[in-house]
Amino acid sequence: MNPLLRKTLRDQTRSLVAWGIGLAVLVAMYAAFYPSVRDSAGDLQGYLERMPEAFRNLIGGDFTSPAGYLRSETFSTLGPILFLVFAIGTGARSIAGEEEGRTLDLLLSTPIRRRQVLFDKWIAMLVSTAALSVVVGLTIVLIGPAFGLRVPLSGLAAQCLMLFLLGMAFGTIALAVGSGTGRKGLANGITGAFATVAYVLNVVAPSVKAVEPLRPGSPFRWYLEPDPLVAGLSLGNVAVLVGIAALAYLVAAVAFERRDLRA
Repeated sequence: MNPLLRKTLRDQTRSLVAWGIGLAVLVAMYAAFYPSVRDSAGDLQGYLERMPEAFRNLIGGDFTSPAGYLRSETFSTLGPILFLVFAIGTGARSIAGEEEGRTLDLLLSTPIRRRQVLFDKWIAMLVSTAALSVVVGLTIVLIGPAFGLRVPLSGLAAQCLMLFLLGMAFGTIALAVGSGTGRKGLANGITGAFATVAYVLNVVAPSVKAVEPLRPGSPFRWYLEPDPLVAGLSLGNVAVLVGIAALAYLVAAVAFERRDLRA
């Protein structure tokens, strides 16, 4: 491991530990609620059937099954939102944070090329994002059975991988915006706005014919459909999210290499 990558990971350790604890507590809390949800299966399922189609599509067909509960409470709403807050923030800080902190010029004064700096920052973001997805999966494996929340390990692994890939895609978009503008706030704002629009589009498109053709443009469509917890890993969906990240990284590399940092 080269020194820049090692330093970046070390700098992220405190934040990563805090986020890991927070996500683990969140997942454990949701797991603890599952028995009461399961015991109210009839009433909750009836309520679900009366909800608008958009929300039924988001939650899934069976809210009270272990897979359906995890999809709706952990992997469809608050879980990915918090995950993206971390990934987007990390991507935005990777280059733009160094530049705004007046440390990028010092870093580039060493015999390290820009492309290497960008690559090391990107890898550090991927490592930290992957670590959080592992925390989520391990918490479900270790805590879930105590509350009757059991799902096949293959499905859970597929879901956690897709969560990581979703974070990778949006985090790399934030990295690209930050590398092209040098402004951390702008990178957070633009990527966060795109994530919000993409999320809403994925929710409402199945029930709004006018916007349904736009749904494939939302990364959330490829993240959740078909449901990885039930259907397993879809290589096509993996390819789409990896492709988004690869394209964003290419944009970041070109923008960072060509930009005049003296400005």
